[in-house]
Amino acid sequence: MLLMDGHLSYCTVAFLKTKSADVTLNIFKTYHNEAEQQTGKKLKRIRLDMGQEWYNKAWEEYRKWYGLIFEFTTSYMHQQNGTTEKSVSS
Repeated sequence: MLLMDGHLSYCTVAFLKTKSADVTLNIFKTYHNEAEQQTGKKLKRIRLDMGQEWYNKAWEEYRKWYGLIFEFTTSYMHQQNGTTEKSVSS
């Protein structure tokens, strides 16, 4: 799982045993906390380049609790991923 700050181009990678909702949410919670602590700014908008098979009620509750806006990219439209695609292929 690649987590990237689109503004600063800060990148971190998390290796997943499974792509389950619980695993991805726990990793995202850690990233969310670290990002806000290090920058002093609130995370507001998240662009997701993943299938939504991992997205469940727990993710929706977390998103609502923190007031996050999730933007899902269109399947197979790698151009929407911008810097992330460039950094992975480099």
